[in-house]
Amino acid sequence: MTKAILLTRPLAMNGADQIRFRAQGFGRFYEIPLCEIKQLPITETIKNKINAAEWLFFTSQAPVASVLAVIEKGRRPLIAVIGKKTGEVVRSCGFEVAFVSPQETKKQFVSAWQEKFPTGTSIFYPKSQLADDYIEELLGSENDVTGSVLYHNVFLEERKAELTELLKMDELSAVYFASPSAWKRFLSVYNKTEKKTLVFFAIGDTTKKAINDSGYEAVLFRP
Repeated sequence: MTKAILLTRPLAMNGADQIRFRAQGFGRFYEIPLCEIKQLPITETIKNKINAAEWLFFTSQAPVASVLAVIEKGRRPLIAVIGKKTGEVVRSCGFEVAFVSPQETKKQFVSAWQEKFPTGTSIFYPKSQLADDYIEELLGSENDVTGSVLYHNVFLEERKAELTELLKMDELSAVYFASPSAWKRFLSVYNKTEKKTLVFFAIGDTTKKAINDSGYEAVLFRP
C-alpha cells in the first residue's frame, strides 16, 4: 500500500509539502490543520504604534499582511523576519526585508539582529496569544519594544474530531509538523488513541526539540 502522511499546516501551505514528500515515496496525503489563524482587529492605538516604530519584527507569516496594510503611505519601516517564506510574504505586500534571521529560533534571531544593528531603536512585534515575551524582555532594556497580540492560533473542535477519526483508521505512516504548538495539539489527541507507530517529521530544530522533549523521535525535514 502507498505510504500516507498527515500534513498539519494550513491548507494553502500544503502544496509544496506534497511535492517534497512525494519525492520521499509518499503517495497519499491527509490534511488537517492543527494551527488555524484568527486575525484580531487592529485598533487605532495599535495602528499608531505600528507606524511609530522604526522596525517591524515578524516571526511568523500570519500577521504580515494585516500589519503592512495599515502602514501609512510613503513609510518604509525596517523589517526583520524569521524564515524565507515570511520574507516572501513581506515582499509580496510591496515592502523590502532588511534582515532575515540565519536560524529559526527567536533566541538566534535576536542574537544575530543585535550583532548587525545598533540599539536605541523602536520595534513593533506582532504575535499570537501563544507567544512568550522573550523578544520584549531581551531587547526592551535598550530599545523601545512593543509586543502586541494581533492574532489567535487556535485548534478547532472539528479538527480534533477529524484527527481522532483519522488515527482510528490506522491509515497513516507519518505526520509532518511545522511548529511546537501543532505537535502539542496532535499529542493531546494521539495520547487518547492506541498510539500506533508513526514517523514524525519536523520542519526545524525548535519543532524537533518539542517532539524529542515529549519522548518521541523526530526526523528533520526542512523546506
